[in-house]
Amino acid sequence: MDDGNWINCPHCGLKHRPRAQSLCPRCGRTSTASRASSAAIPSVPAIPRASAPSVSDRAITPVANVPAIRVSPVSTPVAPPPAREPEYRPNVEYIPSLEPAPARQSVPLSEPEPEAAPSSGASTALAVAGAILLGNAVLHLFEFLFLPSVSTNASLRAAQLAGTLVGMGLDAFLGISFLRGKTQLRPVAFVRLVVGMFLFGGMSLYQAQYLFTLVVFAFSCGTLVLVWGKPSSFLAGVGLTAVLLSAAVELIGFNRLSTIQPLSDRARIALRPDLEGRQLGEAESIVGERHPYKLRVPSNGWYRRKGEVARTPDGSVDLWLSQPEHAASLLVAVHRWNEAETANLKEARDLELRNLRVQYPDFQLAETSDNGTPLQDASVATLTGGAARNGKPFLFEVSLYKTGDKVLLVTAFAPTGSFELLNLQGATTSLRPD
Repeated sequence: MDDGNWINCPHCGLKHRPRAQSLCPRCGRTSTASRASSAAIPSVPAIPRASAPSVSDRAITPVANVPAIRVSPVSTPVAPPPAREPEYRPNVEYIPSLEPAPARQSVPLSEPEPEAAPSSGASTALAVAGAILLGNAVLHLFEFLFLPSVSTNASLRAAQLAGTLVGMGLDAFLGISFLRGKTQLRPVAFVRLVVGMFLFGGMSLYQAQYLFTLVVFAFSCGTLVLVWGKPSSFLAGVGLTAVLLSAAVELIGFNRLSTIQPLSDRARIALRPDLEGRQLGEAESIVGERHPYKLRVPSNGWYRRKGEVARTPDGSVDLWLSQPEHAASLLVAVHRWNEAETANLKEARDLELRNLRVQYPDFQLAETSDNGTPLQDASVATLTGGAARNGKPFLFEVSLYKTGDKVLLVTAFAPTGSFELLNLQGATTSLRPD
């Protein structure tokens, strides 16, 4: 038998095979040091027995009747096992089970607690703020269509236009979101209102529009109170009052503008920062700004160009009328009479013809006329012709008037197909110097 697969219990000395959990089947104690202890305990050698002599080897000797002597067997002393420290004997409840441990069940993570629903007062204020932002988007649209900027600064106008379009889209988006109860967009609304307050308020203050500046600040602060936080009833009432007052001022302004100029006319020139005033109709007369004269408007749909814009290409321009639908123009320029260059209006007309050919190299003269007589110099001289302007064929009519030491130069030009439609033929001869 192979002793390598056997162990001796260090407590009771039982020799047994290895067991699960290393427990002795006799004493129930652990036998972890079984193999080492079994090697340390010396084995008791077996005493060989003397072989009995065979019958053939025995000598038959007569033996006298001798009493038998009982001999006790000789015992060989066995060394006791070395003393070991007592080992802790586990109780039954500490003995691990032989059954396989059950699979560990994953404990589901605790779900995040839902956010607390906003109170009814805060949600009502947020819904009111959403409705206000939607209304402001509509007002932005009206401002874009009916309130063209009074500034001629291109950078300022571009900033106003971009701010109006961005504000209109953002207000509509935020208004719809707040009406649907999305409170996570409050920071976006806060940034929009603060930036809009300083941007639009600052531009209005720069243009000396103080009432509009107050309207912008009142609207922004009132809406901020309704959007941000949980306002009390008093603060919510103050904010709503400020918004309503600003809206009332806007509506009153629109009403007054409609009485001065139809909103349709303002919408027509909303994208033309160079125009101003109301639409001019046929048979109306325009008075000169820097020189006394009257000029009859030839047809409907004309607007006056702003003075600073009209004088940008030529400082002598006193009046410039524009017809946006047909790209036509009627303008009056005032020059000082220079006798060294021209002796009469005919020579002045020839000088102007040369200037037109310098400006338009393909200018073709069609006709010249004047009201002069052999006995009296002409008081008005006229020429007509055609040239390409911005790649399109245009007709021109130019009339010159001499009044004192000044020469009034009246020029009308329009696309060839619109010249007669706008009654521009002979329009330059309708000027009446005072």
